[in-house]
Amino acid sequence: MSSSQNILTRPSAGPGAVPGTGVAALPALDDPVQSESGRQFEKLWLQPDPPDVCEFLAQRRNLPPAECVEVIQVDQVRRWPRGIGLSAETYLRFLKSVGLVADELVEWALVISEFAVLSRQRSTSDGDALLTEFCSRFPHLSDRLRRQVTQPDSDPTRPVLRPAESSGSDPLAATRVNIRHPDPIDLDATTLDIDSGDGSSLTLEAVGVVHDPLSVLGRCTPFAKLPPILVRRIEDRMQHVRFEPGEYLMRQGEAGDGLFVLTKGWVRIEATDPSGQSHAIAESGPGEILGEMALLTDEPRTASVVATEPVEASFLPGRVFDEMATEYPVISRLLTQLLAERLGHSGRDALAGKTLNRYRIRQRLGRGGMAIVYQAEDLESAETVALKMMSHRLVYDADSLRLFQREASIIESFDHPNIVRMLGRFKAFRSYFIVMEFCDGVSLDRISRQHGPLPEVVVRLVLTQLATALRYAHDRNVVHRDIKPSNVMLTRTGDVKLMDFGLANPLDEGSTTGHIAGTPRYMAPEQLRGEPVDTRADLFAFGMTAWKLITGRDLITEKSLIGIQKRHAAWKIPPLEGVPEDLAQLVYTCLSLNPAERSLDPLLAQPANLEPPAPHFVARLMEIPEGR
Repeated sequence: MSSSQNILTRPSAGPGAVPGTGVAALPALDDPVQSESGRQFEKLWLQPDPPDVCEFLAQRRNLPPAECVEVIQVDQVRRWPRGIGLSAETYLRFLKSVGLVADELVEWALVISEFAVLSRQRSTSDGDALLTEFCSRFPHLSDRLRRQVTQPDSDPTRPVLRPAESSGSDPLAATRVNIRHPDPIDLDATTLDIDSGDGSSLTLEAVGVVHDPLSVLGRCTPFAKLPPILVRRIEDRMQHVRFEPGEYLMRQGEAGDGLFVLTKGWVRIEATDPSGQSHAIAESGPGEILGEMALLTDEPRTASVVATEPVEASFLPGRVFDEMATEYPVISRLLTQLLAERLGHSGRDALAGKTLNRYRIRQRLGRGGMAIVYQAEDLESAETVALKMMSHRLVYDADSLRLFQREASIIESFDHPNIVRMLGRFKAFRSYFIVMEFCDGVSLDRISRQHGPLPEVVVRLVLTQLATALRYAHDRNVVHRDIKPSNVMLTRTGDVKLMDFGLANPLDEGSTTGHIAGTPRYMAPEQLRGEPVDTRADLFAFGMTAWKLITGRDLITEKSLIGIQKRHAAWKIPPLEGVPEDLAQLVYTCLSLNPAERSLDPLLAQPANLEPPAPHFVARLMEIPEGR
């Protein structure tokens, strides 16, 4: 194994040689483990049951990147020969989910060590096929993979993880370990690999950052959380401005073209009401940030700011903010925290009552990892609609924006009574919105949690409609990838609506691989391993959903990714007692480990003569206490 400073080495010809090439360009798998954490984890492999590497690392959140990688490499070397290997994507998804660093350097270390382990296992004739497979899984690393395997001299031995005090030409390339999200991974929530890169390895520091005493930004929140080198880069792009008493720094109603950081003097903040009366709101002094909301939302300024004495300030133009936020999205994540505190959280939402485009927002309906959903009124038609707004923290993330726009395009192309309809899309508030039909009902997840096992008539009604919606999407080569009870709505009229195509993938864009996307407890085994998936992955999730509706509980209750994969490896479905044979057989078929055996044909082949439950029964299902 590797040392804490040199994760990837290119040893002499031996165990690490690539089959079919004769080139030893891979990690020396038999090197001794260097770190104490690595040795501790290696000892756990002496026990009868394989250790849970995720649990091990989750308990050691402050490990340096090199030690995290070494622990995982021990797991790779021990796990793959036993036939229970985990993909590099799985490890990376976990590292990100618990806030450990998982940048491109860590990714490369884990990818190349997995390649080394598999190359040792496979025959000589499989060498080229293995390289092709990895280049397909990691297209952004394909050139480097080919060089490393076929031209070792062009990629000389060097540290894969650079120390924090990097001596390179760009200090921003330094790798840092920071806790982004202290909470453990939520296996009930959708997990999506959308935080794959931020232009550098930099992350937000809550404590321990020491800025130059003369730094303007380093003394004020929230810039104080940024690394000093990045703060200096921002300050280099700011303009020093002065204002005399009575001069306006900004005026109510004008476009937000940048933000100010006061460095000297005091200002008065005032707003003019509809009658034309001006009212003083507050005063601000040195260290205060002004104008960030208009900059972040593209909305007109909501107040005026006037100097009450000689004022000096640093001004960050909007165009510079956009350029730097694109290059270093950690900046946008930092500043949009100010906006996120007002959007989508408990209490009064900043958008409530606002009119965007032609829609007046009434209330927030829900908040997810990528978006916030609002109930709104179409002022032209008086129709109630749902607005799905992309989270501001992702606006500068090209991959996230692509996924959000892809979801809109997919729904826009659909026309099915059991799939939520799209009514339009627009850009406002410096974000992106999808307008969808408003479904007046309750999710199957809430219904199941409140009522437990559902009556057969309801189960058949729901599954038949959900199956027709899936068949419609699959016939158009779209994989949903996140079928689960919380993404299916039962309306007050007894209609089923499939929602949330945020992870959906058109098959004509290629196999979905390289990232683990979905909700772990409902994901097909091949999906959880990060392998290519097709429409049959949705059928497995359909079976898991059916199981919960029939029994009132989840089939998989394990609380870690490793635990779920262990369950898949020893897959055994308990009998569904007291359930009609055809319904039970449908569930068993969909939950097959072999994708080729999964099918909805038995259900869809039945006559469509199901009578919906009586309205009063559906109404009773809707009666769910608040908070359930």
